[in-house]
Amino acid sequence: MQKIYPGDTRSTLEVFRLYEASGEYFDISDPSRVTRDSIVIGQPEAVVSGYFVGDKCIGCKLCCSVCPQKCIDISARPVVIDQSRCLHCGRCEEICPKQAIEKRG
Repeated sequence: MQKIYPGDTRSTLEVFRLYEASGEYFDISDPSRVTRDSIVIGQPEAVVSGYFVGDKCIGCKLCCSVCPQKCIDISARPVVIDQSRCLHCGRCEEICPKQAIEKRG
């Protein structure tokens, strides 16, 4: 690249800049304990995404039985999904007999 952009002209290589951005990433280094988190650059509007349990939950625990991460706290009612460990696979939503689980974002 030095032959194409000699001296101080290399600043032309700056193709883009990110002023605002948001996204999510997964840490799959330990497949039995996948972690999900978000990254924010600047001050973009927060986007809430994931699967959330509503008031129609009857506490049947079927969602937990199909969750590959076992990230659903069944001691509460409605049950609570740990968003930092959820894979967004949707199995909980599919099995819920009361359609109490919804995907957002």
